[in-house]
Amino acid sequence: MSENVIDWPGYLREFHTAAPGCTEALLSRAVAGDHTPYRWLVRAVSGEARRVLDLACGSGPVARELHGRWVVGLDNNPTQLADAPGPRVQADALHLPFANEAFDVVTCSMGLMVLQPLPEILSEAARVLRRGGVLAATVLAVRPLRRGDIRTLTGLTTRLRSRPQFPGNGEITGLKEQLRGVGFDVMESQRERYAYTVRSLDDARRVVSAIYLPGTSDDRRETAAHWLADRAEARDGLEVAIPVRRITAMRTRLALAS
Repeated sequence: MSENVIDWPGYLREFHTAAPGCTEALLSRAVAGDHTPYRWLVRAVSGEARRVLDLACGSGPVARELHGRWVVGLDNNPTQLADAPGPRVQADALHLPFANEAFDVVTCSMGLMVLQPLPEILSEAARVLRRGGVLAATVLAVRPLRRGDIRTLTGLTTRLRSRPQFPGNGEITGLKEQLRGVGFDVMESQRERYAYTVRSLDDARRVVSAIYLPGTSDDRRETAAHWLADRAEARDGLEVAIPVRRITAMRTRLALAS
């Protein structure tokens, strides 16, 4: 299926309705040292922040990491939201149903790759943040990777006959510039390699079930899962690398004129 003809809203709605929490099931088991991507994201949230909006919250892993804070989870998929803790709102991130400067922090875990059009999404995030408030987001990255990671990921995509696809093309180019354009000062952009360890066929299925692959058949997914499981058995476990980029930005001014 050509990326130009993918009905992304429809695909994402069907994907997450059929398998709610699949992304969280994978990332909550991916580690770098003592933390997961969710824990790394919330480390960017100041202890003084009390009002947090979690965009594209899914089943609420960020809110669970921020226990004790007032976190509003927002997602457009009611099936995902059903399992999210605390206050939650079903809405489109393009039209946030909140007043100006309502939040101290906006978080977004792996959502900026799918929330489109991104400049308008970022503008809405800036609008609902108080001046001095922080946007903290994670997105998939292309690095860091080890040599063995590349062999594993290449073998996986060969069997799937497709790379993971996103409306925002995975690692977002020009993100810093887009943030500055809507009134943010970028404070940091860091990268980390997370590893999900496959030890069984169920582990392998968890990997392939969390990948956006429009047009890829269930048979291809199953073939890829068996390949991962076979390699893991031969090696007494196999790491699948998930490179992640974390970016934090402070809302310091009004959006620049277009």
